[in-house]
Amino acid sequence: MPRDVVDILLCQRFLPERGGSIRWMHEVYRRWPRPVRVITHDYVNHPPGTPETADIAAPPNGVDHVTDANLIMDRRDIFMDNWGLDRFDRVRRYRRMAKAVREQLRDPANRDRTVVVHCIHAVPEAASLIPLMWRHRKRVRIVSYAHGEEITACCSSRQLTFLMRRAHRVVDLMIANSQNTKRLLTGHIDISKVQVVHPGVEVTQFAGATEAGLRWRAEHGLDGKQVVLTVGRLDRRKNHRAVIDAVAELAPRYSDLVYVVVGQGGQGDALGQQAAERGVADRVRFTGSLGGDELVSAYGACDVFAMPAVRDGTDVEGFGMVFVEAGACGKPVIAGREGGQPEAVTDGESGWVVDGTDGSAVTSALDRLLADADLRKRMGEAGLERARGLDWSAVVQRTVQLVDNLTGH
Repeated sequence: MPRDVVDILLCQRFLPERGGSIRWMHEVYRRWPRPVRVITHDYVNHPPGTPETADIAAPPNGVDHVTDANLIMDRRDIFMDNWGLDRFDRVRRYRRMAKAVREQLRDPANRDRTVVVHCIHAVPEAASLIPLMWRHRKRVRIVSYAHGEEITACCSSRQLTFLMRRAHRVVDLMIANSQNTKRLLTGHIDISKVQVVHPGVEVTQFAGATEAGLRWRAEHGLDGKQVVLTVGRLDRRKNHRAVIDAVAELAPRYSDLVYVVVGQGGQGDALGQQAAERGVADRVRFTGSLGGDELVSAYGACDVFAMPAVRDGTDVEGFGMVFVEAGACGKPVIAGREGGQPEAVTDGESGWVVDGTDGSAVTSALDRLLADADLRKRMGEAGLERARGLDWSAVVQRTVQLVDNLTGH
């Protein structure tokens, strides 16, 4: 008989921080069929001080930000904005991650149990476990996720490339978010370890998006407007600049056009300045980060979702959960060609896939959708059908099956 299993999610960045990979981990493991210990950063007592975490406040009455009954939170000072081993404070954080897992291995209650460590990345999370594997190889199974941008980031450094490949040796199962990400792994890992599982969406969560969007429009003075929406970090890769330029080009043709930007990040001031310089500051609205019902309302309020993401150095869009979420709301989308975006959007059916570096292509795609309500409706319906095939229930079932095959269950 196979041993009982202990599941650990090692995730140095997690809620209350936001992001596609973080949401992926949260949505999967809060639905996991067994309790999951989440080893992650203590944002309250050790604020990272990054733009993405600037607005995180301590939860009331000492309650953790994460309240899912299935998740056992174990917060420690393990945040790293750089994964290299050339500074002692980073080495110390690698050791803290390993120590947290070692404590579970030494717990008498887990003595006869297989410990599965689910790592959000190979580097730094799985890499931190390399020393443990010398002693505990028989008891531990390592599942890691690949998102795309972390692979290209590691490949930009000899040290990180070496660390990534060493981590890949101890990984038993690698789950890639797209076929494109799997291709990026070629030459760095035994490719037989890699399985592709697209991130998903909770379709029922967005079922009332249209009605909620109408209320959100009224509350934010958007009644009678044509609304273009982007949801994502304010960084160069998401390519808000191309959408602002397109809005500026189309403003004379669409007097009611408004661009709503949901998210925060280091490019906020620059994007605001660009909108002012292009004469559309009054048409571009920055909301900051939104979550839960308010995010659903924002999706429901838009006519077109646009995020023609581009490659920024080593940074690339691995898949694009936001495209699937917009589809779940019945909205047509505009995506870029880089990375895994074409796997999230069916070009010509659920939206347009364009070269995000070509401003005229972005403008033309947006113009075609704004001008044709029937086209928006058809593409939105196709997006909804695509989203139904990626419901989180199916994603979790597939992931559990892969992990249980690994542990002999």
